[in-house]
Amino acid sequence: MIRNTLFLMTLILPILISCEEKQGEIPKKPSVKYSVIQKDSIIDEVMKVAAKTTLNSQRRRDVLDSAITIHSTIAYFYQQRSMPLYKQDKDELGLPFLEKAAELNPEKYLDYMAFMKCIFSKNYKEAIIDFEKYLDLYGDGYVMDHTYYFYIGISYLQLNQFEKAKSFLEKSTHQAEKESGREWIHYLDLMYLGIANMELANYEIAISNFDESLLQYENFSDVKYYKAICLYALGKNEEGGIVILEARNDFLNGNTINEDNVFYERYPYQIRKSWFGLH
Repeated sequence: MIRNTLFLMTLILPILISCEEKQGEIPKKPSVKYSVIQKDSIIDEVMKVAAKTTLNSQRRRDVLDSAITIHSTIAYFYQQRSMPLYKQDKDELGLPFLEKAAELNPEKYLDYMAFMKCIFSKNYKEAIIDFEKYLDLYGDGYVMDHTYYFYIGISYLQLNQFEKAKSFLEKSTHQAEKESGREWIHYLDLMYLGIANMELANYEIAISNFDESLLQYENFSDVKYYKAICLYALGKNEEGGIVILEARNDFLNGNTINEDNVFYERYPYQIRKSWFGLH
């Protein structure tokens, strides 16, 4: 145990010194392969130091840069280095770190990189490529609470390839239904599937998708907004007028897309207050 601790401290101490005394760059060391226990211990020690700083501070960047210099094969440090940059809309600076994380540990970070390209960078073509690569390598899965098909689907929506969007969003709902039952299909899957059908002028089907979404999130203003559009398209103006007023009131009460990352980025088709004549 003492031996392991001494080994760990020889790896961590230069990071602590670089943070406290600003002694300049640490010489790059040859790549090292760590056991799972060693890697977890190193990450824990480095992140204890990082936790004493603020997310976007130069001090935190220094901690992680030192960790990357010494432990160049640990993907987690690259991911942590990239994430605050994306949250500051500095995607171009964050991408090289994220690409390195995905290169070192594709099973853990390739899907995460695809998510960041889709939601943060709006680089939909590359997001699709990365998600499809992940599906080929590792199969179905989830990132940030949604299936890979979900993100591919909304990427195709943003590329105006609506048939492909519908196909992948249907795959997403089928995956959730197969795994957990129809009631566990996420209301965002149903919203975007409805939007794909709306864009294809399948208005009745879209309304059915929207109604199923509203069973889970009854005050979802975005869904009501697009449902109203479909009702108007079908000539149901009175009903559409009622629904659009509901959408406006729900929006004013904060009932919109509530994903965690909405704090940083707008989601595709997320409604705006100006659409209701609000300023």
